[in-house]
Amino acid sequence: MTLSRPILASSILCYDELIMAEEKALKLSPNSLNLYRECPRCFWLQFNKGIHRPRGIFPSLPGGMDGILKTYFDEYRGTGHLPPIVEGKLEGQLMNPLAKSLMYKDTDLQVILFGKLDEALDFGDGTYAVVDHKTRGYAPKEEIIEAYQLQMDVYDFLMRQNNLMTKNVAYLIYYYPTTGQLHENFPFEVVVKSITTNPERARQVFEDAVNLLRSDEIPHASKTCEYCGWAKAMNNLGD
Repeated sequence: MTLSRPILASSILCYDELIMAEEKALKLSPNSLNLYRECPRCFWLQFNKGIHRPRGIFPSLPGGMDGILKTYFDEYRGTGHLPPIVEGKLEGQLMNPLAKSLMYKDTDLQVILFGKLDEALDFGDGTYAVVDHKTRGYAPKEEIIEAYQLQMDVYDFLMRQNNLMTKNVAYLIYYYPTTGQLHENFPFEVVVKSITTNPERARQVFEDAVNLLRSDEIPHASKTCEYCGWAKAMNNLGD
């Protein structure tokens, strides 16, 4: 697969205008590539047949936390200082301005890969690193969740394709509740974990996902997909 010259979404046109200009293009994101990783059949059905996985009640706490964190980090952008909540846990400065929307386009296949960053670091030597906020109910384990790994691989790939060089490293900032006096503000622990990124893996997953969508044959379900397992069980019940 030949991939074309990258497009930086922040240049000239805003992100939404670029998306609207590419109405016929297939659009993939880190989330959709993680869907492909989880279950090729669910991925194929969503993009080729418009059949989405059932959605439950979406938790609003992570989204609310995300907005507060981004506003908090923006207050320190351009000051030369990291936010106190991560001071001593990260190096460099906050990327200024933050390239929030990144896009990569394959003009031959009419495919767009896009992503929206939570945050990024500028090391001052022409290199950068992606930073992502993760709100959890408990302390993170040592191993990195596979979905997070692919997400950071994709972001790193997008950074490089937009001429923002990286050092194959990204950072996950975990926020989780801890014990304390609740009447003195809700106590949260903050843990930063570095993750080694593999942008070439992201490219391969992207290409494999596109090739799957170009196939007319419905792929097999993942053996671990609970959605496909439920659908199969219901189908076996009959009318």
